[in-house]
Amino acid sequence: MHVRRTLPAALLLLAPVLAACGDGDEAPDADATSSPTTPTSDAPTTPSATTPSATPTTVTSAPSSAPPAATLPAACDLATSESVAKNFGVTVGPAEAGTDTTREGGRAWKSNDCSFEAKDLVEITVKVTGPGDFTKGAFGCPQPAETGAIVDPADDIAGATDGWWKVSDAPPLEATLRACTAGVLLDVELDYEDGVDYQGDPRNDSIAFAERILADLQG
Repeated sequence: MHVRRTLPAALLLLAPVLAACGDGDEAPDADATSSPTTPTSDAPTTPSATTPSATPTTVTSAPSSAPPAATLPAACDLATSESVAKNFGVTVGPAEAGTDTTREGGRAWKSNDCSFEAKDLVEITVKVTGPGDFTKGAFGCPQPAETGAIVDPADDIAGATDGWWKVSDAPPLEATLRACTAGVLLDVELDYEDGVDYQGDPRNDSIAFAERILADLQG
């Protein structure tokens, strides 16, 4: 007798159902369970600026010049028209400030000057120099040059450590009193007009004037 094989057909009918059940047990797809993507800003991305490292700047000062001159008052602060008139017995005009350079005995220095003029009679100039004003040689009290002049020590100036009196050996009269201390070289110069008659004693008047200035400097 011939028997029909129907079981395989039944199994075939059940296959879709089993397949459907099997789908529910499978792990969810990785793409479906991934965390939501954070929305990005629409603003354009600006690259961060890179700040260059600061390089320290070295400032080099210019080399200092010769030591500064001692702090001294200006010549026109030490001598006035009134003090000159009182000391020398002449009427002078207003003070005229200036500077000068002197070279004597291998030394050179600059001075701060103040000049006064008694018209048709005499010009009187006060020159003040400090140690730092010497541009050649050491600070000191050099003897004035004797060319066309007579130079004598002046050791009777109160307040001075050294001094000189220089006077021309022929008219017109030109004279310089130099009075020095450890911190100042002071010159009082007299330049008389030719042929004039001058009153008083130019040397003594110059010494008295220099002593007054040195006293003011010493306070």
